[in-house]
Amino acid sequence: MNIFHEKTNGLSGVLKIQINENDYSEKVNNAMRDLQKKAQMPGFRTGKVPMGIIKKLHGKDVLIEQVNKLTGEAVYEYIKEKELNILGNPLPVQDQNKSVDWENQKEFEFHFSIGFAPGIELTLSDKIKVEYYKIKIGNKLVNEQINNLQHQQGKIINPEKSGDDKDSLFGEFVQMDSEEKVAEEPLIKKSKINIEDIKDKKIRNDFLSRKVGDQIVFDINKAFESKDKISKVLDVDEEKLPEKAALFRFTVETISRIEPAELNDEFFKKVSPGKTIADEDELKKLVSEEISKRYQDEVDRYFRNEVIETLLEMADIQLPEEFIKQWLIETNKEELTKEKVEAEFDQYADSLRWQLLESKITEDHNIKVTDNEVKDHLREYVKAQLSQYGQNNPEKEMVENFVNNIMEKEEEVKKVREKLFDDKLIKLFKNTLKLKEKEVTFDEFSNLVKEKFEKKQKKSNAVK
Repeated sequence: MNIFHEKTNGLSGVLKIQINENDYSEKVNNAMRDLQKKAQMPGFRTGKVPMGIIKKLHGKDVLIEQVNKLTGEAVYEYIKEKELNILGNPLPVQDQNKSVDWENQKEFEFHFSIGFAPGIELTLSDKIKVEYYKIKIGNKLVNEQINNLQHQQGKIINPEKSGDDKDSLFGEFVQMDSEEKVAEEPLIKKSKINIEDIKDKKIRNDFLSRKVGDQIVFDINKAFESKDKISKVLDVDEEKLPEKAALFRFTVETISRIEPAELNDEFFKKVSPGKTIADEDELKKLVSEEISKRYQDEVDRYFRNEVIETLLEMADIQLPEEFIKQWLIETNKEELTKEKVEAEFDQYADSLRWQLLESKITEDHNIKVTDNEVKDHLREYVKAQLSQYGQNNPEKEMVENFVNNIMEKEEEVKKVREKLFDDKLIKLFKNTLKLKEKEVTFDEFSNLVKEKFEKKQKKSNAVK
């Protein structure tokens, strides 16, 4: 057997393997003898069918099977031995390989296309500059969050009149043909309507200062922005909504309002289990930190993506594009066509480039996530979940049981590993790159992200 490779163009190449009869004859003979032992044929006892008949019936198939098996093993042993850094898998060169005459040939030569992984020289350092945003947490945002918490922990009361956008009215909806006339075979439903969900200002105001027994006739299509919202308000599937549903009469049966919880010790304990809050100032500080962390997580995800774009541009990683296109088509025949691969190749290529660069960064900086780190993360997660139900000091055995149950779920563990890996990658970027920090409000940050996304979309559409 002889096997060698040669580069044909840049990062593409061909691997050639030459096989003679001595390489495969023993394997073929052993396979034929195994078939003979099991063969059943009229006129012969099991295992006594003449070898000549076995060869006539199965000889070609056995030869093809054994030669292909031998070829596959030799190819991967060669790649391993020569330490070839290839992309994907070797692909048979169909035009050359299909010309094999299995009936008469004793020696065979097979060709495989291969794509070589490019070398990457990029090194992380403070010479690489990337913008990093910090979110300003103003008093307005903190007060809004505290107000939300007060409503979450508040109690429901039933006032005589509606008077707040956050009031909910429960009553009967009746489909109407006009202000006075009920529709024929009307849709009649009892359901709840939240005043703050009403988008039309005039209709929203009409629901304020209402008492039990009052009736309001309104255009439901003006009140809500979508059929999905209308179906939820009426508690009816979209397909069952009247085609020309517009006017409805609503009769108020009950009015509900959430009375915000007072800012006292009981409230502080409910909203911050396991922590001690003495007064409103300490609550504001805690809320500010939590908002900052929540927003900063979003900033960090954006930062990660920005770093990836920057590094990929700097690394300028070249790929054997024709080989990759062929490999994508061959390995995803049921999902990908040549046209689809061509149309979306830039996305596939960028994804592969990042995989190669991420692999180098991971190796250079020894980034890995251990089972113990996964378990530690899950322990904190379980404790946080239990604290929401008032269990601030759960027994160790209970926590471990929850952790072990999650560890048995492969998909859940995979998600945790990916998150912890990304956290380490972001930390590495922050510690090694030059960060150009900018302080912005969250609205400013959101607009910035939106503008960048829209620019990418326009660029992508222009390319298409």
